[in-house]
Amino acid sequence: MDRILVGGYADPLSAGIQIMDVDAKGQYAPITSLSGIANPSYMARHGDMIYTVSETSAAGGLPGGVVAVSYRNGVLNAGVRRPSGGDWPCHIIVTRDGQHLVVSNYGTGNMALLRIGTNADIAGLNDLRQHVGRSANEARQSGPHAHSATLTPDGRFIIAADLGTDELVFYSIQPQTTLLRRMHAVNAKPGSGPRHAVFHPTKAILYVANEISCTVAVYAYADDTLRPLWEHSTIQTPLGDYTVADIHISPDGEFLSVTTRGENTIATYRILADGNLIRVQVVDCGGAWPRNFAFSPDGSYVLVACQNDNLIAVLPRDVATGHIGARVGTIPVAGVSFISFL
Repeated sequence: MDRILVGGYADPLSAGIQIMDVDAKGQYAPITSLSGIANPSYMARHGDMIYTVSETSAAGGLPGGVVAVSYRNGVLNAGVRRPSGGDWPCHIIVTRDGQHLVVSNYGTGNMALLRIGTNADIAGLNDLRQHVGRSANEARQSGPHAHSATLTPDGRFIIAADLGTDELVFYSIQPQTTLLRRMHAVNAKPGSGPRHAVFHPTKAILYVANEISCTVAVYAYADDTLRPLWEHSTIQTPLGDYTVADIHISPDGEFLSVTTRGENTIATYRILADGNLIRVQVVDCGGAWPRNFAFSPDGSYVLVACQNDNLIAVLPRDVATGHIGARVGTIPVAGVSFISFL
């Protein structure tokens, strides 16, 4: 069996963070869990530490936060909750040197840099950079909505995807001051709504999942910037009330998949030698409102967090063709939004 880390939209009294063993047929065995954190909807791992957002807002009575959780000897323990610097923090990464966390605050449209202390807990907020602007979709883009951060392969930059301003913003961390420095921004297509992004493991190519337009945009990364190359639809029916969620590349680097909420599908593309994509299928993802998903380490199955059905769908996968099959099992998890193999 494989071990996974799971999180979601849970009240503090519920087991919002869970660790369990799973297999390709949907068999599962709970290992341990942790309550006490409101909405641990997205996490990042570093060694035996798990850093989670607490996706809340000041309007709801609890400004956004971040919590360091240790996972040692099979036990989860939470540290002190620190402010994220904004509302609805929805994404978190650890910098390459393991010294900082970069948090995207969706509600207030800002990027936060938090320092990791000597004991691997969170020392506090180092810097906060506010995005400004709007874009073409008045209902969704009347202001900035920072949604994720991605490290460039050379380690020099952080690229922040802002759904509200249709920008991919380049930041660097200044070594003397350990503050975020905004370098420049690359404009996405108006009304696209960049959400999550992933670099190819061996090609200088960035793939961006656009939430609003339900597309994958392909960019070349060179000369410290991005150059748009191609764009591909993620859906199989006319665009409706659909929103793209997550994007990942298969363990062998040969295929890319994207989940789309509303249509409740997962689209798969073969990655060509030049980085372009050819869509090979769009299939039912196994549940309603897919959020995060994850390929198993050997690529033989996929787990999809189906938030509205309160379950993780287990889907078989053909490693050679990239084809994903119909659901073979489910794992019950209330409000699930995040899955990662440990």
